[in-house]
Amino acid sequence: MSYLEQHYNEIFKKYSDEELIKDIFSYVNGGGNLNKTLSHFFKECIYQCCGKKSNISPMEFLQNEEMVDNALKYIESKPKFFTSTNEVSNIESYLRNSVSWVRKVANFPCKEARSIYFRYFENALTDKNNKLNCLDTSCGFGSRMSSVILSGHNYFGIDPNVKLQNKLFECAKFYYDNGFIDNNQICNLYTQGSEILIEELVGIIDVAFTSPPYFNLEKYSDDECASTINYNNYDLWVNNFVIPTVYNTYKYLKVGGYAMINIKNLNKKEPLYDSYFNAFSSIDGFEYVETFDLNITKKQYGLQFNNEKGEIKNQEPIMCFRKVKK
Repeated sequence: MSYLEQHYNEIFKKYSDEELIKDIFSYVNGGGNLNKTLSHFFKECIYQCCGKKSNISPMEFLQNEEMVDNALKYIESKPKFFTSTNEVSNIESYLRNSVSWVRKVANFPCKEARSIYFRYFENALTDKNNKLNCLDTSCGFGSRMSSVILSGHNYFGIDPNVKLQNKLFECAKFYYDNGFIDNNQICNLYTQGSEILIEELVGIIDVAFTSPPYFNLEKYSDDECASTINYNNYDLWVNNFVIPTVYNTYKYLKVGGYAMINIKNLNKKEPLYDSYFNAFSSIDGFEYVETFDLNITKKQYGLQFNNEKGEIKNQEPIMCFRKVKK
């Protein structure tokens, strides 16, 4: 029996409806981070992904007896770092921090997502009922969807990962069934790549915000329409995924709407921030607004790398453009 089979219920703990409702209330009232809710619905999806150019997913690792045994020996050799008395907690810490060959992917923080979507609320809002139409062109693991619909707004999410989309639907249904969203709200999910235009979204979006794939830094799925499967070198990916996605975002936005992207340069060969900035800047109807840090403190970044490796260390820049004309 694998380590995963032995500890499945502990690793992928499921919470009662009462525990989830309490967790959601805490977030809605400004106190929580939806940790239990997002873990309940999305942790298995996260563990099926490969993080930071690793070759094996946490789920595969947990099913490999030799790998787990080596990890437990490593954990035992580092008692000052792995301080939990719970073995599973130390294994999860190992997957977050310790090695490069197996690493879990991170989820976007819910509170920050909410702040970013509504950073330009007053300027972008055009709906008389005080609802923003919010777009996310790479859905991720539910944090951006949750931040939008639990704040009373409409969410339009695009992602090619079929398993993920099923979980997003399941999570949104739980919010609806328990009265956290109402009949007048929209939560539409599109299982496809963001480089393909969706005609029904043209001209209806107030604010777009996403944290897209960092090219092939992480592997999210084996779906045929995943961007790095279809476009497996950087230039091809930029020309066939980044540029069409930015153009589609422009088409979806209302005049006066805002588009934001959380991305940074990885290295000189994969300058993701620069590639997205250039794609936005190439569209005549987009006007650059600012670039700010994920923690919402203003700090400007140019198009140049800020060190010899071409990285922006320990910072998560978010660029913002505004649509000023059709």
